[in-house]
Amino acid sequence: MNGDKKLAGLLEEYKKPLKKLFKYDKSSALTFDKASRSQVQEQKGIFVIFKNKKPIFVGQAGGFMTGYKLTQKDLESKLSQFNLRSDAGTARFRKAYIEQHNLDESELKNINAEEQNLKFQYIKIKENPAMINILEILALEYAKENEIELYNFM
Repeated sequence: MNGDKKLAGLLEEYKKPLKKLFKYDKSSALTFDKASRSQVQEQKGIFVIFKNKKPIFVGQAGGFMTGYKLTQKDLESKLSQFNLRSDAGTARFRKAYIEQHNLDESELKNINAEEQNLKFQYIKIKENPAMINILEILALEYAKENEIELYNFM
Protein backbone atom coordinates (compact mmCIF):
# COMPACT_ATOMS: atom_id res chain seq x y z
CA MET A 1 0.00 0.00 0.00
CA ASN A 2 1.31 3.43 -0.92
CA GLY A 3 0.95 5.39 2.33
CA ASP A 4 1.44 8.82 0.77
CA LYS A 5 -1.17 8.15 -1.89
CA LYS A 6 -3.68 6.78 0.62
CA LEU A 7 -3.13 9.72 2.99
CA ALA A 8 -3.55 12.20 0.13
CA GLY A 9 -6.83 10.50 -0.78
CA LEU A 10 -8.11 10.67 2.80
CA LEU A 11 -7.09 14.33 3.10
CA GLU A 12 -8.96 15.08 -0.12
CA GLU A 13 -12.01 13.18 1.11
CA TYR A 14 -12.11 15.07 4.43
CA LYS A 15 -10.82 18.41 3.14
CA LYS A 16 -14.11 20.28 3.58
CA PRO A 17 -14.77 19.37 7.25
CA LEU A 18 -11.09 19.86 8.15
CA LYS A 19 -10.97 23.27 6.47
CA LYS A 20 -14.11 24.24 8.38
CA LEU A 21 -12.60 22.97 11.65
CA PHE A 22 -9.47 25.11 11.25
CA LYS A 23 -11.28 28.24 10.05
CA TYR A 24 -12.36 30.29 13.03
CA ASP A 25 -16.12 30.83 12.98
CA LYS A 26 -17.35 33.27 15.60
CA SER A 27 -20.85 31.74 15.51
CA SER A 28 -19.67 28.19 16.25
CA ALA A 29 -16.57 28.78 18.39
CA LEU A 30 -17.17 27.97 22.03
CA THR A 31 -15.41 29.27 25.13
CA PHE A 32 -14.04 27.11 27.92
CA ASP A 33 -16.62 28.19 30.49
CA LYS A 34 -18.87 25.58 32.06
CA ALA A 35 -21.97 26.61 30.06
CA SER A 36 -20.19 26.31 26.70
CA ARG A 37 -18.49 23.05 27.62
CA SER A 38 -21.84 21.59 28.70
CA GLN A 39 -22.92 21.82 25.03
CA VAL A 40 -20.43 19.06 24.20
CA GLN A 41 -21.20 16.83 27.17
CA GLU A 42 -21.54 13.14 26.21
CA GLN A 43 -20.08 13.90 22.76
CA LYS A 44 -16.88 12.45 21.33
CA GLY A 45 -14.69 13.81 18.56
CA ILE A 46 -11.77 16.05 17.68
CA PHE A 47 -11.28 19.71 18.56
CA VAL A 48 -9.12 22.68 17.64
CA ILE A 49 -8.21 25.33 20.22
CA PHE A 50 -7.93 28.93 19.02
CA LYS A 51 -6.12 31.94 20.45
CA ASN A 52 -7.12 35.24 18.85
CA LYS A 53 -8.87 33.36 16.01
CA LYS A 54 -5.67 31.43 15.21
CA PRO A 55 -5.65 27.61 15.54
CA ILE A 56 -3.01 26.52 18.07
CA PHE A 57 -3.78 22.93 19.12
CA VAL A 58 -5.58 19.78 17.94
CA GLY A 59 -6.88 17.17 20.36
CA GLN A 60 -9.45 14.41 20.71
CA ALA A 61 -11.79 12.83 23.21
CA GLY A 62 -13.36 9.41 22.97
CA GLY A 63 -10.85 7.73 20.70
CA PHE A 64 -8.29 5.09 21.49
CA MET A 65 -5.19 5.48 23.64
CA THR A 66 -2.05 3.43 23.09
CA GLY A 67 -2.81 -0.25 23.32
CA TYR A 68 -6.29 0.00 21.81
CA LYS A 69 -7.78 1.14 25.13
CA LEU A 70 -10.67 3.60 24.85
CA THR A 71 -10.41 6.97 26.54
CA GLN A 72 -13.27 7.44 28.94
CA LYS A 73 -13.54 11.18 28.42
CA ASP A 74 -16.12 13.03 26.41
CA LEU A 75 -15.37 16.43 24.88
CA GLU A 76 -16.73 18.28 27.92
CA SER A 77 -14.50 16.52 30.44
CA LYS A 78 -11.43 16.62 28.17
CA LEU A 79 -11.82 20.34 27.50
CA SER A 80 -12.37 21.05 31.21
CA GLN A 81 -8.81 19.78 31.82
CA PHE A 82 -7.53 22.94 30.14
CA ASN A 83 -8.93 24.94 33.10
CA LEU A 84 -7.47 22.78 35.88
CA ARG A 85 -4.36 23.55 37.91
CA SER A 86 -3.09 20.07 37.09
CA ASP A 87 -1.35 19.49 33.78
CA ALA A 88 -2.76 15.97 33.52
CA GLY A 89 -3.76 15.42 29.90
CA THR A 90 -2.63 18.90 28.87
CA ALA A 91 1.13 18.91 29.57
CA ARG A 92 2.22 19.22 25.92
CA PHE A 93 -0.23 22.07 25.34
CA ARG A 94 0.82 23.96 28.49
CA LYS A 95 4.55 23.58 27.85
CA ALA A 96 4.18 24.88 24.31
CA TYR A 97 1.93 27.71 25.53
CA ILE A 98 4.47 29.02 28.06
CA GLU A 99 7.26 28.67 25.49
CA GLN A 100 5.24 30.54 22.85
CA HIS A 101 4.32 33.35 25.26
CA ASN A 102 7.74 33.60 26.95
CA LEU A 103 6.31 32.74 30.35
CA ASP A 104 8.23 31.27 33.25
CA GLU A 105 8.10 27.48 33.74
CA SER A 106 6.55 28.10 37.17
CA GLU A 107 3.44 29.42 35.38
CA LEU A 108 2.78 26.00 33.83
CA LYS A 109 -0.03 25.02 36.19
CA ASN A 110 -1.56 28.52 36.22
CA ILE A 111 -2.53 28.48 32.56
CA ASN A 112 -6.30 28.42 32.41
CA ALA A 113 -8.02 28.27 29.01
CA GLU A 114 -11.02 30.28 30.16
CA GLU A 115 -8.86 33.05 31.67
CA GLN A 116 -6.69 33.14 28.53
CA ASN A 117 -9.88 33.64 26.49
CA LEU A 118 -9.18 30.58 24.35
CA LYS A 119 -11.94 29.18 22.15
CA PHE A 120 -12.56 25.80 20.55
CA GLN A 121 -14.39 24.25 17.63
CA TYR A 122 -15.04 20.56 17.18
CA ILE A 123 -16.22 17.78 14.91
CA LYS A 124 -18.57 15.37 16.63
CA ILE A 125 -17.96 11.74 15.71
CA LYS A 126 -20.50 8.99 16.32
CA GLU A 127 -20.14 5.22 16.25
CA ASN A 128 -16.62 3.85 15.76
CA PRO A 129 -14.03 5.52 18.05
CA ALA A 130 -11.20 4.58 15.66
CA MET A 131 -12.54 7.30 13.35
CA ILE A 132 -11.70 9.86 16.06
CA ASN A 133 -8.04 8.81 15.93
CA ILE A 134 -8.03 8.80 12.13
CA LEU A 135 -9.51 12.30 11.95
CA GLU A 136 -7.10 13.59 14.59
CA ILE A 137 -4.16 12.38 12.48
CA LEU A 138 -5.76 13.83 9.33
CA ALA A 139 -6.24 17.16 11.13
CA LEU A 140 -2.55 17.22 12.04
CA GLU A 141 -1.57 16.33 8.46
CA TYR A 142 -3.93 19.02 7.15
CA ALA A 143 -2.27 21.55 9.45
CA LYS A 144 1.22 20.55 8.27
CA GLU A 145 0.16 20.66 4.63
CA ASN A 146 -1.33 24.14 5.11
CA GLU A 147 1.57 25.42 7.24
CA ILE A 148 -0.59 25.95 10.31
CA GLU A 149 1.76 26.16 13.29
CA LEU A 150 0.28 24.09 16.09
CA TYR A 151 1.58 23.42 19.59
CA ASN A 152 1.32 19.73 18.66
CA PHE A 153 4.42 20.16 16.48
CA MET A 154 6.61 21.90 19.09
